Amino acid sequence: MASISSPKYDSAFTFTGLDFIARSMVMMETNGTYISLAAMTGNMTNEQKEILTARWEYHQSRRNVSSNENQPLA
Repeated sequence: MASISSPKYDSAFTFTGLDFIARSMVMMETNGTYISLAAMTGNMTNEQKEILTARWEYHQSRRNVSSNENQPLA
């Protein structure tokens, strides 16, 4: 099965498991909880920050696609 993203950013290929955290943060934000990505990545290594930020952006974009799919047609 081909991956859309680089293996570095795909949790199936990393030991960091940051995809779950990114998905959880986006879900919490969707439910109205303020999430600061900078605060969440404050003590992470540069590699971990890069991976979490990439996964955060991916899940944010998926959330936006899902929201647009539920909009009524004009």
